[in-house]
Amino acid sequence: MLPDATGRLFELLPDSCPEAEREALLGLVRLGAAFRRQQRGKRPGALARLVLARARRAGPPYSFAQLLDVLEDDVAQYGSDARSPVDQVNRVRETVTVCLPRQDGREVPFATLRRHLTGAKKILKSEIRTPPKPRKR
Repeated sequence: MLPDATGRLFELLPDSCPEAEREALLGLVRLGAAFRRQQRGKRPGALARLVLARARRAGPPYSFAQLLDVLEDDVAQYGSDARSPVDQVNRVRETVTVCLPRQDGREVPFATLRRHLTGAKKILKSEIRTPPKPRKR
């Protein structure tokens, strides 16, 4: 919605429009503008945030093998301690067991991790700011 939507609507309504109807319409536009400000899209879930954090720790080039190594390091360092949500990395079955909020002991297939890594790469590449090229004079 445009920030001046109520002003535009006020100007477009004819003078013969009853005051109560005019206020009702303006109220609906204000309500719609407030609702629009609340909509921010789907937020990443716990697994997507976990993959993003581990990809950051792995560093460029943000490969899947690096991600698995970092997840295995978490398992080796913390074990089944509550500080790490990663319980097990099974390369044979191609699953990772994670304990996410309200999802105890969920087995996540590698394909799902790859999908989340792709999204994390997009975020990480947008965070990297390349310095502008110097102009030729």
